[in-house]
Order: sequence, then structure tokens, then C-alpha cells
Amino acid sequence: MNVLLSNSPQILVAKKLEMLETYKEYFIKVALLMRLMWFLLAIDVFVFAAKNELLFIILFYIIFSLQGFFASFANITWFNLILKLVPERQRSKFFGIRSSIGGLCETFGAFLMGRILRLLHFPYNYGLLFLISFLIMMLSLYIASMMKEIPIKKPKKEIDNKHYFRSMFLILKEDRNFVYYLFSVLFIGALGKMPFGFQTIFAKNSLSISTQHVAVATTILLFSQTVGYMLWGLIGSKYGFKSTLLISALIFLPAIYFTYLMSSVEIYYLSVALFGIAQSARNVNESNMAAKLCKDPLKQPSYIGLRNFLMGPFFAFNSIIAGSIIDILGKNLLFLISFSCMVLGFFILCFLVKEE
Repeated sequence: MNVLLSNSPQILVAKKLEMLETYKEYFIKVALLMRLMWFLLAIDVFVFAAKNELLFIILFYIIFSLQGFFASFANITWFNLILKLVPERQRSKFFGIRSSIGGLCETFGAFLMGRILRLLHFPYNYGLLFLISFLIMMLSLYIASMMKEIPIKKPKKEIDNKHYFRSMFLILKEDRNFVYYLFSVLFIGALGKMPFGFQTIFAKNSLSISTQHVAVATTILLFSQTVGYMLWGLIGSKYGFKSTLLISALIFLPAIYFTYLMSSVEIYYLSVALFGIAQSARNVNESNMAAKLCKDPLKQPSYIGLRNFLMGPFFAFNSIIAGSIIDILGKNLLFLISFSCMVLGFFILCFLVKEE
């Protein structure tokens, strides 16, 4: 629910963004609501986790779903604000540096989290983690509020919903290049990646790995993504966003194979590392690519919102689709389908999508 609500509702705010001359003020409002959900999660854990488990679980799902909903409004607003502030030739490098710093902070955060979980008893350990997250994100929001933004003149007339959603349909009908891009996202970013949600489960079934092995794999994932962010930021700035996504798809292919093979712990670690490097390219440049395909800068919110609206369900239910295939058709067919989707997505992106 969190993944679905953090993607699909973005189309609702895209219309508003097309009319705003500045984004920062609106971003601060919706980002504040998103951050407050972490504070409510902390309260839920502290107050109800030990005393009323059923109420705790119900509130947790509601609050965490709302966190995703408000994040969808905050994320698309923030991204369009960055598109406005950072020149196109510098965006890949910007997102690469930003994500690398984030990866290093995640590594430190994982270490700190482990210490807190060991030192404190439930529910105080988890409650403290949510509270710390809330405080750190409030600090980030204060820093973001200091950004300077120059207004852009936009039409003041209200866009009615009927006209707006008709324009969404026209984008899909008339912009064939963008439709090809959406298919590449579907096959590479969703269906092609189905086995990766089960990497640890496959390793546990095949190799009987321990908690320590999972901890090492998590560290490898964070490290490989951090290195990948720096790498893809440089490549994207020099050779374009499409090139990074194509190389990423090629790296996903051996990652799928090694996830299927799972013959040793080292192979498990290798599959995780390859996945981290490949996924970091999509994290850095997938939204950049969607914005680049929009010929009218004022329509960029609609393109990004439309992509996330259509792809959100596939991102959210990716693991459910994969699990159903395993249950009905078997593990081998899951890997065959995923490998085929990844190859198909690569060819669509390579030969049909034009980065102009």
C-alpha cells in the first residue's frame, strides 16, 4: 500500500503543479505532512504496541499508508523543483552525488539502527527509531526551505478535470516515444526485476544462510548502490540518461542468472551486488529520462505523474505477481519470464525510445 500510494496519486498533484509559478511553498506543506506520519508512527509504537496489539497494527497500516500518500505529493513536487533549479546537463551528476551521500548515511544509519535494536527492548527500540527518523527529516525540511526559487510565469486559468484527464489520454495517444518508454519501464523496472524481491528467500532455501549472511548482503547492497550512484551520475552527465538505463538493464541480466543459480554464499553476494549497481542507475536517471522526453518543460509534472500513475501498481504488486507465478507455474518459469521481460525492455529502450 505504501509503494502504491507513493506513486499512483502523483497524477492528482501534477495538474496543480502545472499552474504554480513556484513549487517550494507547496513542497514544504506536503513534505511536512509526510514527515508528521513518522512522528505518529512513533506515538503508535510507544503507546499501543505493548498494550493493544490489534489497535497498534491497524493504526500502523493506516499511518504508513498515509505516509506513502503524502510522499507521492511531496516527491513529484520536489523533483519538479529540482528540475527547475538544476540545469539538465548537471542533473545526472547532482542525483548521483546526492544518492551517494544518502547511501553513506544509510550505511551509518543501519549500524546505528542495529545498536538501538540491541540495546533497547521492544517497543521502545522501534519507537525511538521512528522518532529519530522524524527529527532528521524535519532537519532536512528546514534545510530545503532555504533553497532560492525564481517564479515562472504560468497561465492563471483553472484547468478543469475533464480537460486535464483528456490531455493525459492525448499524451498516450500522440507521444509514441513516451509510450515506448513506459513499456521499457514496465518490462525492465517492474516485471524484469520480479526475482530480486526473493533473493534472500532463495538463498535461505538453497543455502540455509544465517542472519549474519543477510547482514553482510545488506551491507554489500548499500555499498554497491553508493558506488553505482557516483558512477551513473558521471556517465549520465557525459553520455545521457538513456545510456545509463541501457547498461543497467544489461547488468540486471547476470544478476537474474546468479539469483537463479544460488549455488554458494558468494554467488548470493554477487547477485546482490549486481542488483545494487543496476538498480542505482534507475534510481538516479529514470525520472530524469521521463522529464527529458517531455518537449514542453511546463508539461513535465504531467509526464512524471502519468508515468508513476500507470507504473505504480506494477511496482507495488511486483512481489505478489512474482509469488503467484512461483505458486502456479514454478520458480523456473518466473526466472524465464523475468529474463525475457528484461531483454524485451532493453530492446524497446535501445531501438524505439529516442532521447532527443
